[in-house]
Amino acid sequence: MTTSGADRAEAAGGLPDCDTHFTDDTIDLWHGISAELSLPVLPEVVDHEGRPRLRIGDRLFPKPRGKGQGNPRGLGHLIGPGATDDRREFMARHGIRAAVLQPGFVGLSVQAVVDGTLRRDLLMAYNLLARRACAGSPLDLRWAVLLSAEDPEWSLQAVERFAADDLVVGAVVRPTARTSADRLSGKEFTPVLQALARERLALFVHGGTGCYQWSPLADAYEDYTFTHAFGHMGEHMIALTDLLTRGDGLPDGLRVVMLESGTSWVPSLLERLDSHVRRLSGGGERPSGLFAEHVAIVPDPEERHARWACEVIGGGNVLFGSDYPHWDTVAAADWLGRFGDLVPPAALEANTRRFVPRLAR
Repeated sequence: MTTSGADRAEAAGGLPDCDTHFTDDTIDLWHGISAELSLPVLPEVVDHEGRPRLRIGDRLFPKPRGKGQGNPRGLGHLIGPGATDDRREFMARHGIRAAVLQPGFVGLSVQAVVDGTLRRDLLMAYNLLARRACAGSPLDLRWAVLLSAEDPEWSLQAVERFAADDLVVGAVVRPTARTSADRLSGKEFTPVLQALARERLALFVHGGTGCYQWSPLADAYEDYTFTHAFGHMGEHMIALTDLLTRGDGLPDGLRVVMLESGTSWVPSLLERLDSHVRRLSGGGERPSGLFAEHVAIVPDPEERHARWACEVIGGGNVLFGSDYPHWDTVAAADWLGRFGDLVPPAALEANTRRFVPRLAR
């Protein structure tokens, strides 16, 4: 008899899901928090050429057209609303015991706001909303503090403010900021990384297409097929290189989780970085060694060479993420069918304990 993914997960006590998304674009949420924080600008969903899009100030998200454009369907590409009943059914069907809320449309877009004060106010509002959504849910939902590479001092304060929250398991940052001037390799971001390591909080790295971020590969194209293909991957290549070659190094105990960026390219990038560091930088610690110690991947079973990449990287650096409720949501049965012998549920729990300890049992 064939055992379903949900049955296998349930037998192991349920899967920990490190990548689901907070439905953060409902107007009622923002009207309520606006009265509390006196926000001068509110995110709102508008109709643009027959498609729902997010508007913050004078910008539409995802970017409707031009280089680096976002999804042509706007916000209309979800498999479900992400509300409690729908999420409960999804988690039960896939044997998911606990899930981390990663940023939704608003959280992935606010870092494009140029005005620093408004940007930081919106970031704080998002964090308060995410915390309350988890605290008020009958489901086992956790959250990650939304940070900004452009605002390292503010990001450190946010980590320190929310670190004691029982439901927070990490922090999340976009792989690239609004411009190339602000990078995860910057010394200004070192105290943030040190605080995350000290508090046993994972650093999730999560991109998003069409959010006016610095994305040199995606920005070479106007077709969403290619902006999406190169956006997540290209931005994570930059972020991974920046983290693994930081002048200040990586703090002991820091754990990084790469989300929704593909995995097949990772072994070849690490090999190339190792080679260039050895031959052109006078040696030093191998980036691949730092990766093995600090970084986890979240593979998609639909990616043809993902299994090969996981074998090369090692099953001990693999986590599960469903990406619910986005159009490319991963079914637990498909994930376990592709990776379950390499990373069975018990090993997945051990990996979670290593990389996202606050999510583990």
